[in-house]
Amino acid sequence: MPFSRILVAVDGSDCSERAFEKGLELAGLTGATLLALAVEGPLPAYAATVGEVDEVKREKDAFFERLLAAVRARADEAGVPVEVELRPGHAAELIVRHARERGADLVVLGQRGHLLRDRMLGSTADRVAHHAECPVMIVR
Repeated sequence: MPFSRILVAVDGSDCSERAFEKGLELAGLTGATLLALAVEGPLPAYAATVGEVDEVKREKDAFFERLLAAVRARADEAGVPVEVELRPGHAAELIVRHARERGADLVVLGQRGHLLRDRMLGSTADRVAHHAECPVMIVR
C-alpha cells in the first residue's frame, strides 16, 4: 500500500534534516503529501526580565519562520505537496497526536544523540515508535 500522508518532524538539527530528506524522497516516489511538523518547546525558565523573555521569543519565532520557509521551498522545488505546521508542546506527544489527527500513514523522524537524558528517559524517537498508530521510520 503506497503512502498518501507522510509526517516528518522537523527541528533544524542534522538528524531532522536527514529525516526530512528521506521523507521528501519517499513522498516524491509515492505521490504522498508531506506533513511537516515543528514542535516549539517552552521558553527558558532562567530568563530574568520581561525583556529577556521577549528577546528569546523573537529569536525563537525567527528561527521557526526560517526553518518552515526552507521546508516549504525544498518541497516546492521537489514538486511534493507539503503542509507545514508549528505547534507548542511536548515533541513525542504532539508527533503521535498529529499523526493520528492528520491521518498519517508513516512518521519519519531523526534519531537523537546519546545524551544522558535520552538514556534515562528514552528519546523522542523511542517514544513515538512505541506510541504511534502507524509505521515509524527513524533516520540515523
